[in-house]
Amino acid sequence: MAKAIKQAKTPVSQYGFTQLTYWRRILLMVCIFVLMMSFAGFGAQGAAWFFKSGTREYYLLTSVFQNLIGFAGTAFVTSLFLSTRPMSMLGLNRVARWRNVLGIILVFAVGIPFINQVIWWNTQLHFPPSLEALENTLRAWEENALGATTVMMSGTSLGALAANVLVMGILTGFCEEIVFRGTFQRVIGSGSLGPHAAVWITAVIFSTLHFQFFGFVPRVLLGAFFGYLFLWTGSIWVASIAHAINNSITIIAQWLIANGMIAPDFDSVGVTQHGFPAIACISLALTMCVLLGMRSYLFSTKRI
Repeated sequence: MAKAIKQAKTPVSQYGFTQLTYWRRILLMVCIFVLMMSFAGFGAQGAAWFFKSGTREYYLLTSVFQNLIGFAGTAFVTSLFLSTRPMSMLGLNRVARWRNVLGIILVFAVGIPFINQVIWWNTQLHFPPSLEALENTLRAWEENALGATTVMMSGTSLGALAANVLVMGILTGFCEEIVFRGTFQRVIGSGSLGPHAAVWITAVIFSTLHFQFFGFVPRVLLGAFFGYLFLWTGSIWVASIAHAINNSITIIAQWLIANGMIAPDFDSVGVTQHGFPAIACISLALTMCVLLGMRSYLFSTKRI
């Protein structure tokens, strides 16, 4: 009886995974991801029919195609192939509560100095002289990756702000979470690695696929935060809200900077460039207190 109860709680049975072996599930998921991202690429090329390539509107429409076809499409197709309970697998069957939003806002409020410090450390990373060519290549890739984002956030009107929050904040937050946490993390965690390994492996994949090496570490930490929210609550909505809030903070800050409402060095709040980073350490301690001390209250959900 005890063995049967333990077996019933495994990810394979809990989320309705089919009888495919673990590595076949991984392989099928990766193949679907590559296929759906290819379809998204074809759709993005069609964006040039509506808007001039390289314009803000073009990049926004391209982002919509990537999110809906590449990310959300991968999640839904994979869940249909791999699970008899796709809603449960993707975490769509647990709703977010107001306390979840409160907890997310509280974590970001106390954690901003720490994450800003990590961002600064990562951007200041330099390779040995023998690897200078590699460093220059990685920095060039990062600048190219940031180019489209910079163009999308170049608008200064309220309409531009609303469009950016809707596409880059809310839509991207949901679609990236449902593929990385709802799909990648869930499938990776369906084997013998365990849920914590799945959180961190997925966070590394999440950061790697953004192709920004000098923002790699902070994005891994953010990905792990989203991953633990999903692990603790079982709800993709909670992780999506956290992701959307994180993106929207950056979007709104850049909009305020562009309109001269706040200083351009807003993202350096709490950063210590010389000496011991006391503010960042305090920020990290407070963040861990919120996450671990208040987890059972702030990050609980209910099934629908």
